[in-house]
Amino acid sequence: MGQNGRVPKRATISVVGHGRAQGVPDVCRVHLTATALRPSVALALADSEATARRVREALAAGGVAAPDAATGTVTIRPEEDYSGSRGPRLLGYRAEHGLEIRLRDLAAAGRLLGDAVAAGGDAVRLQGVDFELEDDAQLRALARAAAWEDARHAAEQLAQLAGRELAGVRRVDVGGGADVPIRRPRMAAFAAAAGAPEVGLESGGVVVDVTLAVVWELG
Repeated sequence: MGQNGRVPKRATISVVGHGRAQGVPDVCRVHLTATALRPSVALALADSEATARRVREALAAGGVAAPDAATGTVTIRPEEDYSGSRGPRLLGYRAEHGLEIRLRDLAAAGRLLGDAVAAGGDAVRLQGVDFELEDDAQLRALARAAAWEDARHAAEQLAQLAGRELAGVRRVDVGGGADVPIRRPRMAAFAAAAGAPEVGLESGGVVVDVTLAVVWELG
């Protein structure tokens, strides 16, 4: 103990470990919007809903379950032209029905996406495609283990250089953990074959990065 009866604080060492684990995606997420610009709110909403319904019907025909073609957003807003000198001119009303689509059969994802786009026609806006792991718990566990080993190795090396030994762990802070696509999917040009076009998709891979900030006590 110290002079005041207190136990002196142990010296510590702080390190940051990084871990990464790679996996194969099993879900294709598609962000698609059915849009319509019409003179009235009612017409715009009716037409955007009709487009969204056709897209859902095409997906259902391809085996996509209703919960996997869920509504993301529904918006209605005036659309105006600001190019004139007399102030904005009302062009009409824009209704948009955003769909968050999950395609679980990756081998058929390009064909299903082509069917959905063809069903919606010119009223469809394809706003993004992402490949993900629906359950990445195992991948995260592997990344955490790799980050721990990286942190422990660094701490042991620094302790040795200082002529000390590692004691107990005082604190661990977890950072990162985000799923990151290794390669963004490529949406190729529509095929020229008869029938609905097929979108050429390449799933690439998914990685999970984890960072651990660890504080060790020194013996």
